[in-house]
Amino acid sequence: MSELSPMVQSSDYIDLRETAEALISHWAWILGAFFIFALIGYLYFSFAATPLYEADAMMIVNPGKREYVTSDQINSAAKLVDTYSVIITSDTVMDSVKTELDMQEDFDERVREVTVSDVNHTQIMRIAVTATDQETALRVCEKITELSPPVIVNAVKAGSVELISRASGTGLSIWPDVKKYTLYSAVAGGFLAAAVIILIKLMNNKVRDEKDILQADLVILGAIPSYEREER
Repeated sequence: MSELSPMVQSSDYIDLRETAEALISHWAWILGAFFIFALIGYLYFSFAATPLYEADAMMIVNPGKREYVTSDQINSAAKLVDTYSVIITSDTVMDSVKTELDMQEDFDERVREVTVSDVNHTQIMRIAVTATDQETALRVCEKITELSPPVIVNAVKAGSVELISRASGTGLSIWPDVKKYTLYSAVAGGFLAAAVIILIKLMNNKVRDEKDILQADLVILGAIPSYEREER
């Protein structure tokens, strides 16, 4: 493989160096964008963004009423968690929750997410409700644990579901993390300012000095000196 000519290597080196020099010479713009975006991010995520709260409860999937429970039966119950998850988040249960709580009109606006997952691949499942306020999250989660077991048993025709941990929440918002998103905004502002500076640098095709002519592979025929005329 042939090596790059010294001219190409020098041109690439100078181009990278000039880009770095352009960023360094405009450090104030980058720093200013960093702080401006940090301020915008802080104000938005502190006052404009809608915080989200979470409440969760634990339920256990039983293999059924048997005198002896084998490991296979427990494993089968653990696998039923996926099936129960679909039933719990189905319209049958959710519509009943909306009716019981009188939230038919604003349910989708106030409740952002309902998730059901197994705990460490066991027969215990965790029901989590994310809402725009802690009270709504608690009420919806509690109502789901109240209404879903009969629906599940009637649909599956096997086993049972029992509550082992009532709906609870910390009272603290789970989103947004103001500090983290403020930092993200600041970094984005700094990168945006740097990208604009580099773009302006690349789009600038004006000939400013002898070095620009050499990089364009042009021949210098002569130079006109610049001087200031002395006043008499």
